[in-house]
Amino acid sequence: MTPCPVHRLRYRRLWRLPSVRTIGTTALVTVAAVALSAAVAPLWAPLVVLAAGAAVITAEVRRHRARIAIELRLVRALVRSGGGCPGDVEVPGLGAEVRMEAMPNGVTRIEAASFLDAVRALGFAMGSDRAFHLDLLRRTAKGRLSEVWGRTALPVDERYRPLGLARVAEAATASLEEPERDVLTAFAAGVNASLRHHGSPFEARFLSYRPEPWTAADSVLIALFLFHSLSWNEQPKRADAVIRRVFPDDVADFFLPGAGREPSIPEGLGRLRAAEPVSDVVALDGAVPGSNCWVRGGPDARHPLLACDLHLPLTMPNLLYEVDLRWPGQRVTGLAAPGLPVVLTGRNEHIAWGVTNLSADVLDLVPAADADADGSASPTTGTERIRVRGRADAQLDVTRVGTMPVSRNPLLGEKIAIRWTGHDLRSCDLKFQRLAQASSVAESIELLEQAQGIALNVLVADDSGRMAHLATGLLPRRPADRRGAADGYLTGAQRPRLVDPPSGILVSANDAALTEHTFQIGYDLDPGHRARRLRRLLAEAADPDPAAMRAMQHDTAAELYLPYRDLAVSALAGRGDRVADLLASWDGRADVASQAFGVLVRLREIIAQQVLGAYLAVCREHDPDFRYPFRAVDGPLLAILRAEDPSLLPPGEEAGGWAGFVARCVDRAVAEVGGAAGDGRLPTWGELNSVGLDHPLAGLAPWAGRLLGVAARPQSGALHSVRTCVPGFAAVGRAVLSPGAGGFAEFELPGGQSGHPLRAQFDDRHREWSSTGSRAAPAPRGGCGFVLRPAGSPGAAEPVDVGGRNE
Repeated sequence: MTPCPVHRLRYRRLWRLPSVRTIGTTALVTVAAVALSAAVAPLWAPLVVLAAGAAVITAEVRRHRARIAIELRLVRALVRSGGGCPGDVEVPGLGAEVRMEAMPNGVTRIEAASFLDAVRALGFAMGSDRAFHLDLLRRTAKGRLSEVWGRTALPVDERYRPLGLARVAEAATASLEEPERDVLTAFAAGVNASLRHHGSPFEARFLSYRPEPWTAADSVLIALFLFHSLSWNEQPKRADAVIRRVFPDDVADFFLPGAGREPSIPEGLGRLRAAEPVSDVVALDGAVPGSNCWVRGGPDARHPLLACDLHLPLTMPNLLYEVDLRWPGQRVTGLAAPGLPVVLTGRNEHIAWGVTNLSADVLDLVPAADADADGSASPTTGTERIRVRGRADAQLDVTRVGTMPVSRNPLLGEKIAIRWTGHDLRSCDLKFQRLAQASSVAESIELLEQAQGIALNVLVADDSGRMAHLATGLLPRRPADRRGAADGYLTGAQRPRLVDPPSGILVSANDAALTEHTFQIGYDLDPGHRARRLRRLLAEAADPDPAAMRAMQHDTAAELYLPYRDLAVSALAGRGDRVADLLASWDGRADVASQAFGVLVRLREIIAQQVLGAYLAVCREHDPDFRYPFRAVDGPLLAILRAEDPSLLPPGEEAGGWAGFVARCVDRAVAEVGGAAGDGRLPTWGELNSVGLDHPLAGLAPWAGRLLGVAARPQSGALHSVRTCVPGFAAVGRAVLSPGAGGFAEFELPGGQSGHPLRAQFDDRHREWSSTGSRAAPAPRGGCGFVLRPAGSPGAAEPVDVGGRNE
């Protein structure tokens, strides 16, 4: 294979393994000491030094021989899977040769004679860079991870196996329309050609197995897996049911998320306080998958610009993959999910588009006894066998009503079935992929009206200056007053939208951006702090350029915490201590250098647990696992705080009234945050908000974490700032795009394109993603060029069968 900087392995990274580092350092020191002693000491001295060094190395090997054996296995897997520039490769189904160029930044530029050939080539590129990532997602969604991972993955399999996603994916694949079926078939052919050519990825070699061939149904399965991560809100729906059972209607409405209303305190709320609050009843700030996406255009703008950043769990490799596809008359660049040949955010020669989580209301809890009311299905229980590597098979009893899983945990004394839109085959129609070839906003609207699929917000702009924000996907038709059950699904025209607003601004940040006058669409929507901040920034920018859009993506204003800052400053008035001064001078941002912000984050948590925990404690009597998980938590919490009603104080906190209570909460927050620093001082937000990237294998081999991941570093941002960035959760891709033949696309990723830790493209993009400053210069042109050839064409390489055998 041709040597190439893009595929050259960085063996020096192996120094991050503990045994390599320890033994290597000892050997280097020994060699240096031998050389020095040979020059200045008697002849026997070098031998003594050499013997001492050998003794130290021998002792190290004996002491850690089990770990060293595993390290050697990992090193062999890494080296043997390194590969190189592929040369000419045969791919079944190609209509013509495809030119491939792996660029220095890891992105493979694909030039094909047709769209489907470009998709086959994308499968080859994605399989080359992310083969294990594809298989990991597939196994997780199927509930088959324990087969290769062992018993530590059994809880994951027990979570996903009852969902039956694999069965739904198979049925949905059979029902796909021809364009989508052709795309998935072409993509699978490319992935399998990569597996034949490159063999198993290093993770599979380390775990001694070979991935099974990829199928079209596997891509549908990945789509279902993503939809599950975006919309499976069983815990909030359980909490909703318990609260409505426990409290009168007006009190339940006060605590539960509503349709953008300002909550008013119900009369007599204070009488519902428990004798003692439950400290862990409020699940504050769960990392809900979401995104920011906005368009700035209008008559005063030179051209429309679209910016989008997608918020998902952080991992290595990254959850998104950059694509660059070209075929006659078209070029598509954007971000796709590994295993799914669908550009979620990107541009072509005419339009640019982006998506955010719609936070759609697509899940219902149904009493299992009533789930078969129409007679079409009845509860059935079967035993699922889960293979566990190195252990006996695990048995899992699964009850379903049709496709609906019945939860193992009763709700309010009843068994419940979970009705989720994802189990309807129409949620997997994947017609969203047609957007990549649309030529205008009008055509995009028509395509999305005809599509069902995953529930998403879609923002699109074209080169004529038009723009639109549409709610898409298979959406239950629910009354706007939130009373009564869903009646079928909305048609494309019934889904809310906003087209060509006079302001020339569209913003979606998982908030209630689209009106729901006729039908209810969302559930527990984002409170809107990110969206309001973005609208303000866009309104103030007369004609933002790409640099201004990137700066907005890194905006760290944390306005959610301003009311808590004001409450704290008021409560501490007159004390004149350093904490009061620190909070009063806070600039409103979640920046790495801020000492005040960490205190405010903890203060909000303490106040929420104390105040709301006093009322919600009674819910634990009805559901031992009850937690209050709603993003709308600040609505009722601030309403109570601002009322300053002594009867609403947490029990035992009456001394000093509300000011005294808040002051005590501030003191507790300072003590706990200061304790986290270890030396009593107040740490900066960067010290508290240290963010890194972890590879799944690090769970099995923690000592390899420095090699397989990216070390945690201080980061600006918070869950409720535009720059969403907290440990384990952040923007897994940022894009700034403009439509049209003269447009452009720029992307930031927390990790690299490649899944191989010894390649530069494994983590080379992390520094730019972390930086809030100016963008680095583009990577130089030129990389590793190769050709994909049709099967049987002259000069094509002979494919090597990988099958499904253990390695």
